[in-house]
Amino acid sequence: MLENDLTNIEMLIMKCIWDTPEELALSQLVTMVNERFDKNWRPQTISTYLAHLVRKNYLTMRRSGKVFLYHPEVTEEEYRSSQMDELVHYWGEPGTPTEFLSALFVKLIRPPNTPDFSHRIT
Repeated sequence: MLENDLTNIEMLIMKCIWDTPEELALSQLVTMVNERFDKNWRPQTISTYLAHLVRKNYLTMRRSGKVFLYHPEVTEEEYRSSQMDELVHYWGEPGTPTEFLSALFVKLIRPPNTPDFSHRIT
């Protein structure tokens, strides 16, 4: 499991980084986040969260001329897996991951406003 969870804002920034194969500069990230998620964040706001992500070891940054470029140190798959592990651990107790997933699928499959007979499934 990863040590530090991401805030919602950090997740939006990381999603843009994960979806782009090359390293990104602050100006590119500001444009991407604002357009993709309909935000109006200033460069200083994004820069603050990038610094948090570097401190949390989700990103590394390197200088290229006058700009810093950001590169993910944690892949999207690693983050997703860590989040699923946490979810199963939290909601699966005292059951097993299988029981957790079974309950999740019953919830996803059952139409709204229908009785839950999942306790009868053996």
